[in-house]
Amino acid sequence: MKRIIIALLAVVAAVNVSAQELRWGVAGGLNFAWERTKAAGVKMSSDSYIGFQAGAKAEMDFSSYLIDGFYLEGSLLYNLKGGSYSGSHSNLGYLQLPINLGYRLTFSGDVSLIGSLGPYFALGVLGKDVEKVSGAKVKTDVFGTRLQRFDFGLNYKLGVEVWNQWQFYLGLEHSLLNLAKKDLDGATHGKHRLVNFYIGTAYMF
Repeated sequence: MKRIIIALLAVVAAVNVSAQELRWGVAGGLNFAWERTKAAGVKMSSDSYIGFQAGAKAEMDFSSYLIDGFYLEGSLLYNLKGGSYSGSHSNLGYLQLPINLGYRLTFSGDVSLIGSLGPYFALGVLGKDVEKVSGAKVKTDVFGTRLQRFDFGLNYKLGVEVWNQWQFYLGLEHSLLNLAKKDLDGATHGKHRLVNFYIGTAYMF
């Protein structure tokens, strides 16, 4: 993961970015996430878990390098995902870095249609399985036991931008890796992935 992040930072640093090409903002949203598993040929899915995401984002205008309307966006988010089950749920908190290539279609000076897609890299920082036993909540650590900490997947967003500042969008992200923790012999007993549909907003300065 460190090599990937360093390589991405090197690419961005290699581009001569002026103050007019780069802008910053804050972002947040509401998550509707669920877990998908497959074991012994049987596919299972949890119920939707409601979480949130919050952090900062940056956009770099790519019109000079591609065609008018293209931009590159990156965010650093705390992203709470998980899954709900009968009598239990999973809280999965990630420090997440999505990097998307986007396109902005401007209808007027005040309204633009925006869409983007790209990979995300996530590191699990807080993970608990919460189960009710005899009326009491029992919490069990997830990362390093049931799930691996590192996640990698794809991210898609579609929305609008108004007044060149406020952004409102819908998004979908899903794991490409099998997150199931490996045994000491390197074997896994099934596949485990996360899916997250989110409603987000951002304010760009």
